[in-house]
Amino acid sequence: MLIIPVNELEDGDKLGRGLYTVDGRLMLKQGVALNSSLIDGIKRLGHRYISVEMTERRTAISGADIKKSLMNMTKDVLNQIFRSMRTMSSFPHRTLMEWTDHISATIIEETDMKLSCRDFASSGEELVAHSQNVCILSLLTAKALGYNKKQIENIAIGSLLHDIGLVLPYDDTLLLHHPVIGYEFLRKQQGIPETALRIVLQHHEQLDGRGFPHGLKGKPLLESSQICGLASDFDYFMNDPTHDRLPCEGFDFVMSKIDSSYSYGVVKAFMLAFQPYPVGSKVVLSGGLTGTVCATNNANPCRPIVRLEQSETQVDLMKHMTFKVIKVIPAF
Repeated sequence: MLIIPVNELEDGDKLGRGLYTVDGRLMLKQGVALNSSLIDGIKRLGHRYISVEMTERRTAISGADIKKSLMNMTKDVLNQIFRSMRTMSSFPHRTLMEWTDHISATIIEETDMKLSCRDFASSGEELVAHSQNVCILSLLTAKALGYNKKQIENIAIGSLLHDIGLVLPYDDTLLLHHPVIGYEFLRKQQGIPETALRIVLQHHEQLDGRGFPHGLKGKPLLESSQICGLASDFDYFMNDPTHDRLPCEGFDFVMSKIDSSYSYGVVKAFMLAFQPYPVGSKVVLSGGLTGTVCATNNANPCRPIVRLEQSETQVDLMKHMTFKVIKVIPAF
């Protein structure tokens, strides 16, 4: 299944999931072949994204394209929500719920999906890019923990909007109070689940009680909130403009948070959701050797198998411990 913008629908596309009206009535059932008339009707109903089946014409789309589609859709929803707050206009509740349904179903369906640094959003508004990254990382972590669709939907909304309290410049103490500001704003909106609200409120809390705004400790801190908090910390760590960090440094960072900020289970699941050196990554090894990652090592994803450019030989960094990745060459 693939999620695409409505304006990219074409005759012959097959609906990937049933389409319902606002009051819950089935409008089009799954598998219906779309034509120009049906596409126009979908547009008139205000849908922005639609799930379509991976037909023969769509099979050329790769996993990377699916991730890009999810990131673009998430960016679009965030921009709508933030714009509604800044202009004091109506909160786009329907758009949020439509996005939640689409992205949760896709995350569950895409069994091999992981996120890497090259997938991170980096352009546009900083808060939007951060929220995109945190949301997708949180969803993949929740999936690795075995969460069901309803739990993943709660994670989707909470992680997407975890920093919504930073959208408006309330006062000089905004940083420490933004979880409360976001929580108070969202609890007045229709249909925001309680778990999602608590994620917004708790995403800066820590297991040892050193977090904020309430210094929660132990059981009152939801695992869902830990997932979002870890994803947020990781994104800030990796995208710190003052440091050029390697993905393996990100792994070391999250490992250092076990039992102080986050549980072992959450950290372990996060490390299954993030791929430091995906196949195809161009890297530089110690000693100046350059090559391309041709396989990953599940036992230690920070030590992949690299095909050297100089000799076309493969070096397994798990067997040759004197070598390590010292740089990732950006793809252009």
